[in-house]
Amino acid sequence: MTPEEIASAGIEAAAGYGISEALLAMHPELNYVYQLFKSGQKTKAIEELFKTPFYKNTNSVVKAREKMRLEQEPAYQNEVSKYKLAARKRLVTSGVKIDEATFNALAEKAYKDGLDDNQFDQSVMATGKITGFGGNVLGDTSTLKSFANSFGVSGLLNQAYWSGKSSQLFAGTTTTEDIQQEIKTLAASAFPAYAEGIMNGVSLDVQASNIIQTVSTYLELDPNGLSYQDETVKKMLQYIDPATGKPGKMPQWLAEQTVKSDPRWGKTKNAQNTIDSLITKVGQDYGLVY
Repeated sequence: MTPEEIASAGIEAAAGYGISEALLAMHPELNYVYQLFKSGQKTKAIEELFKTPFYKNTNSVVKAREKMRLEQEPAYQNEVSKYKLAARKRLVTSGVKIDEATFNALAEKAYKDGLDDNQFDQSVMATGKITGFGGNVLGDTSTLKSFANSFGVSGLLNQAYWSGKSSQLFAGTTTTEDIQQEIKTLAASAFPAYAEGIMNGVSLDVQASNIIQTVSTYLELDPNGLSYQDETVKKMLQYIDPATGKPGKMPQWLAEQTVKSDPRWGKTKNAQNTIDSLITKVGQDYGLVY
């Protein structure tokens, strides 16, 4: 037999014992057994399989289902339908979007292989065919995006980051609390003067409200539309105290001066009124205006 034929026969033999690639991520101990099957060492593979938790805890389910499939086909198909319905309801609740044909194929194989809910979800993830998330996952992700925005780092987290986190939330490999901690750590590194409050859960929205309001007032901008990645806002939040050479919170008087050095300030009514007042004052000082 050629190496390819040996591997093919080995994979078929492994399948007869309920071992498929979908299970490998959830049962790392099966990787060694699977490779033995593929290399044609069936006796050694079976010997090692009998030692694994998979064989002791799961294989009996696989055997029972295979027996039902061979001897009671209608009853087996009924159980498959129940499994698929429960899986579909769970995916809908999580908001997973995947085409019907792929779902059906995965669900039928998952039932045959004795996968539990988490293992089935892992197999769905492994296809790479999830087209998006809705439901609970979308809701959690949207909340986390708002959280990141309130801590000033939404502009530092791209779509690839959020897609990855959505997948991890669905797979159960991370939690919203884990992601919040990541966000706080990033925010603390981006705005070190506010790091202590950030790590204690106090958002930048709360700690730096005077900065946002100052920029908003002097530049006549909607405070809700201001980004923490705005160059002037960022400059003020990443202020280095010249007395210590370390990050510090910019004094309010300096914050006002900094905003007025922004080229946008010169185009505001606020600036025009200030200039008019100065001209009037100069005129009064020289006796030209009464």
